Amino acid sequence: MKSAESAYLPSAVAPVGAHIEQYDPWLEINTRNLAWNVAQVRKIVGDMPIMAVVKCNAYGHGTVGVAKALEQQGIDQFAVVKVQEALALRESGIDGTVLNFGPFSPAEARQIVTHDISQSVFSDTVDTLAQAAKEIGKPAKVHIKVDTGLSRVGVPYGQALAYIERVASLPDVLIQGVFTTLAEEEDFDPVQTDRLQTICRDAEKRGIAVGTVHAASTSGITASPASYLDMVRPGNCFYGFEAQPQMELKPTLSLKSRVILVKKIVPGDTIAYHRRFRAEKGMLLATLPVGYADGYPPQAVGKADVLIQGRRWPLIVYMSANHALVDITGAEGIQIGDEAVLIGSQGDETIFVTEVAEWADSSPYKVTTGMSPFLPRVFLE
Repeated sequence: MKSAESAYLPSAVAPVGAHIEQYDPWLEINTRNLAWNVAQVRKIVGDMPIMAVVKCNAYGHGTVGVAKALEQQGIDQFAVVKVQEALALRESGIDGTVLNFGPFSPAEARQIVTHDISQSVFSDTVDTLAQAAKEIGKPAKVHIKVDTGLSRVGVPYGQALAYIERVASLPDVLIQGVFTTLAEEEDFDPVQTDRLQTICRDAEKRGIAVGTVHAASTSGITASPASYLDMVRPGNCFYGFEAQPQMELKPTLSLKSRVILVKKIVPGDTIAYHRRFRAEKGMLLATLPVGYADGYPPQAVGKADVLIQGRRWPLIVYMSANHALVDITGAEGIQIGDEAVLIGSQGDETIFVTEVAEWADSSPYKVTTGMSPFLPRVFLE
């Protein structure tokens, strides 16, 4: 599974085996586990249509590669948060529905219409899309975002019916759907769902076709079946980086690199900028070409482990933009070129994203989303 690097996203989809001679870090995405996780969702939602959320570079996994893998699982609707992500999907040959949740500029309106991208609207910027559609001679496709209580973006629910009527009156705009985002609170999700349904029923009574009505993301799928409506929008559950109720998920992402130097230091030697660390005893260190510029959270250093030759070794001292140091004192035979696993499995050991998140006082979502888009993504079948 491979494709050319997108002009819109720096993240490359590398062919299987491309990492073998590489010392710089790379990500491996296990598409079998991705397929397993899709099946877990389908066990819950049945035949309900699925729009896969591949925003934020597919939570760090690679927008294009993940979308293509999901296509093989029968999914043909995708959601992103940037026009560039939507264009990358189109450029890669994804021809199903692509919905951009995020904003767009007047300059991007023509690209959205030209490339048949569905666009979230909730303000007067819809007029920009309408004008672009008129000039191009094809309709702008929109999903109207209703703020039912999250208070982030969307037309306020008390004003939503009037807004839907206004959008419906635009001759060059096609309403494909109406949606909201749940606050993920057990007592409040039903309130939000009811608000959305009431708005859509009132619009239909006035002769307006509202298209697909949707609200449930991963949390809604597991906690609020009433929010399924016409379609569900699973996101992080596909990637298996944290547990979800009712699902037995498998992790899909591994972060790997190779040892580029093995060095002995003696008592009194100092390490890192500003001589942050002074050795009190003789040590054996391995240097990895991995740093915070690659997306690994430097806050984890001092608590985190790395796998080399199937054993855990501690990350120590300090992480720079491009280098990390591993204390391999007592190791036998570790040498330049050995694989180092910062997230993932090696031998009988596994370092989970949840562990890295705990070490960094962060969340699995933030760890994976923070992976640099410049890291090659190798999709393993």
